[in-house]
Amino acid sequence: MGVRDNLYIYFFLILSGVILEEIAQKLYFRITKKKFKEHHFSLSRYVYLLLFPILAVFVITQSAGTHLFNIFIIFSLVGTLLEWLIGFFYHQIVGQRLWTYHRYSINGYTSLLSLPLWGLAGVLFWLLAKVFA
Repeated sequence: MGVRDNLYIYFFLILSGVILEEIAQKLYFRITKKKFKEHHFSLSRYVYLLLFPILAVFVITQSAGTHLFNIFIIFSLVGTLLEWLIGFFYHQIVGQRLWTYHRYSINGYTSLLSLPLWGLAGVLFWLLAKVFA
């Protein structure tokens, strides 16, 4: 399986998760006659939204090799560290926070919840770089 196929699988699984969430919200409304609270944090919704992209990384890792998982881990750590450093230094220089985190915060400059997001972005960047290289 080629890199382009892996990119397609990655996007297909992410799109599948988005579509399934929409279907679940519509079913929730039909059953309860209440709108789903989209803008309120819940850990279960967070895990669900990350389920399909993480599944995509594991599926692609089977064909691309374990180095893709290493890319995920490295980008998770480096991205979170850079986000913390940018937020910290901006606060030190300007005197106000560039952004704030309230849940699982690391000194208010980043969050533990952003770790997988940075990893997923790193995998996407790696796949795009391989396709367009």
